[in-house]
This record gives sequence, C-alpha cells and structure tokens, in this order.
Amino acid sequence: MDRRHFLLGATASAVSPSRPPNLLFVLADQWRAQTLPSAGDRRLHAPNLARLAQQGVHFDRVYASYPVCSPSRASLITGRFPHASGVTRNDLLLPLEEPSIAAQLRKAGYATGYIGKWHLDGEERPGFVPPGPRRRGFDYWAAFNRGHRYYDSSYFRDTPEPIRPSEFEPDYQTTLAIDFIRRNKANPFYLFLSWGPPHTPRQPPGDLKDFYDPGQFTLRPNVPTSYDREARNGHAGYYGLCTALDRCLGRLLASLDKENVAGDTVVVFTADHGDMLGSHGLEYKNVPHEESSRIPLLMRYPPKLAAGSRQDSLISNVDLMPTLLAICGAEIPEGVQGRNHASMLLTGKGEKPESIFAEGQIGGEGEWRMLVRGFDKLVVDRTGETAHLYNLSLDPYELNNLASSRWHRRTRDEMMALLAEWQRRVQDGRSPSGLKKRP
Repeated sequence: MDRRHFLLGATASAVSPSRPPNLLFVLADQWRAQTLPSAGDRRLHAPNLARLAQQGVHFDRVYASYPVCSPSRASLITGRFPHASGVTRNDLLLPLEEPSIAAQLRKAGYATGYIGKWHLDGEERPGFVPPGPRRRGFDYWAAFNRGHRYYDSSYFRDTPEPIRPSEFEPDYQTTLAIDFIRRNKANPFYLFLSWGPPHTPRQPPGDLKDFYDPGQFTLRPNVPTSYDREARNGHAGYYGLCTALDRCLGRLLASLDKENVAGDTVVVFTADHGDMLGSHGLEYKNVPHEESSRIPLLMRYPPKLAAGSRQDSLISNVDLMPTLLAICGAEIPEGVQGRNHASMLLTGKGEKPESIFAEGQIGGEGEWRMLVRGFDKLVVDRTGETAHLYNLSLDPYELNNLASSRWHRRTRDEMMALLAEWQRRVQDGRSPSGLKKRP
C-alpha cells in the first residue's frame, strides 16, 4: 500500500453527493466514549443523544489523536497529527500555514461559522481572535480562545469588546447556533459548535444540580475502592452537565426539522478527549487509558447513512477532517495525514483500518505513543520501551498489563513493528528506539 493511499484512503470524488450537504459539527469538551446511551450507559439521561444514534450511526472505537484540548482540536481542524501541526500541548497558536477544514469548505461555497471555545490561538484568556487568517476560514464568529466559566462567560464577534451572556453558556451558544442555521439554510453551511462542558467545573445548571445521586452510580471496576467517594461525586456533576448538553442537542435537532434541512445535514457529535473520572485513581485526560483516549462519535445523514447502525472500525479523530470533506464533495488538501473513510461509511466498500496511532505528553517526562490493532493495545514510553500491553476484548478495563508477559512476546513484537511503521509514515520525530531524530 503506498503512502498516499495509507493516509488518505478513497478519493473525494468517489462519494460526492449530488447536492453538498450541510455540516453541523457539535463538540463537547472532555466527554468520554463510555458515557452514551448507545454505548450501554443506562444511568445517563440523554434522550436526544439516544435518538441521534437511532437515526444515524454509533461509532464504537474512535480515539483522540492526542487526548488533550488544543492538540486534539488541531487534529479536527487540520487533519494532521499534533506533532505535525506543531500543537503538542495546550495554549499554542495553530500555525497559519496549516490546512483547515473550514477554509476548504468555504472554497467549495459553504457558509462557515464557529461558536464557542476555540483554544487554538495561544494563551490569551478568554481571548479575542480577530477576523482574518487566525480564524482558519470561519466567517461567522461567536467565540473565545479559552476558559470554562459557564455562568459568567464572555465571547467575541468581530471587535474586541466582550459580549457577556446572562445564562448557562451552552444554552446561549445553542441559541446562536439555531439562528445561524435559520439564516444560512438556503445554501450549504458548515457550523462548528464547541460546548465547554462536561469539562470541569462540574457544576450543572440549577434544575440539574441534584438530578443524579452519587450513591446510585455503578463505578467501573478500575476505580479504586479508596477513590469511591470522589469518583461518585465527580460522576454526579459530570452527568448533570451531560444531561444539560443533551437538552441543547434536542433544541438543535428540532431546529433542523423546523427549517426543513434535517435530511440535507450531516450531524456529527463528538469530543476532543475523554475523562478518567476516577478510573485507575486518575482524573481528566492526557493518558492513553480508554477512558481518556477513546471518544464518542455519532453521525447522522439520512440519505446516506443507515439509521440505527453501528461502526466498529478503528478510527482516529484526525480522520474526521478528510472524511467530512469527502462527504461534502470538497477537496482534501495536500499534507493531510488523516484517512478518508467516506467510501467505507457511505458505500460499505472502503478498506477498514487495521490500526490507529495516538500520542501524548510530547516533550514531557510522561511522553507516550499508542497503537491499537484489533483488540490489542500497545503503549510505549518516551524511551520507546513497552509500558502497557492489553487485550481489550478480554480486559476492557485495562487491569492486566501484559507488557512483561513472556506469553505475549509475539504480540508485543508484532505491535512494535507496526508502531515503527506508523512512526515512519507520520514522521513523528522519533525513531522506534525512542531516540529523537536529528532535524
């Protein structure tokens, strides 16, 4: 398989629809894959997410390319791994020369809009991003660079004067999104709606503050007993925020119906990374465990995607940019490293990926690389040594590290060889031995 086919997959022209669809891309910050009704979570009250899955596709095995806000968001915008785009930690400016999904769709005639947290314009908080190249092709702008102040928030339009909503931030942002849909329904539009929750602070709106009883949660088996109380309290606040976002999603879906564009719109719901929520005694993200690195993905497009279907292929969020460009009939720019899965999704004829690659904590003591092949999962540390090896089919909670097992030496060697191939293909700056390559 040549390098271009490995990275890009099928060409955009193979699956371009007769009329370009609208694209509504909804991102929740720090929402893990396991917390979805369609993933089997019976505790979460989220009827609109359940309905979206019933009307579209639930993706079982989607990973963040780098489970931290800015690096992951850079992958969504550019279709490139964070080490390639230069965004290897939070609060860095995405280089202006990097490709952009919004710029490509704008060239294709789309109205483009961004609402919510951006987190790709450096350290400024909340951060005014001026009109021009730093907005990466988004024309309508109701956003801020960074921050999580859900009840005292601010955002910017085209001037540096902040606008201060007086309500729960996602509710207000959803109202802006509904207005954008109404104003742009006559022609194809691309709207990226970026909600802050369920990222901390875990403070749901008033009517949901006590909606979940901490004592009623069944914690994952990898949450230590000593962490039980903290994990339960964390779950209650986290789930309250998830339910609040589900109500916002319901309003969005109703607006598509009202404006008679639901059948012409690709709806995507995903996250930038997950949240440990006490698993392995950890919180938040930036580790290769499943709760941090695996993310939700639901996609609805009635003319092309079978309602109520499931997709178990291994997918990285770096693949979403080229895949969505192809579905929209737009050109995939040079330099994109993500794989275009449009043919696989729309026709069932594309090649299913054998494996996915991810990275994290680049430049730090905890730097790691991860490879998932089938149900085998390998993690190496900054020196290139095997730190973790799991079989996710037999051990979904990653309780039995096989890294030192002599009975799994062959699997480890095969995975190391495949990881080395990935590192060469994506040019991640490290040799398989862990030594940093010369420029």
